[in-house]
Amino acid sequence: MAYDFLYEVSEGVATLTFNRPQVMNALTFEVYHQLRDLFEALRYDEEVHTVVLTGAGDNFCSGGDVHDIIGELLKRDMKEHLEFT
Repeated sequence: MAYDFLYEVSEGVATLTFNRPQVMNALTFEVYHQLRDLFEALRYDEEVHTVVLTGAGDNFCSGGDVHDIIGELLKRDMKEHLEFT
């Protein structure tokens, strides 16, 4: 699977690097889905004991991408917000 972040494993440590430095590594819905799938797979990976999250460039992560997530959330009602969280 291709991810919107860099991923490598060395000596039991998985390093995940958010790789959108041009937007301060903001997260999109697609990245959230990719993270969910990756962490689900890692539950069963006996080679990985630790996960390190980091960001490319000068920022770790600015949070949700304004155009992808925040704009979409503004269209939802309270029930949909609660389902999202």
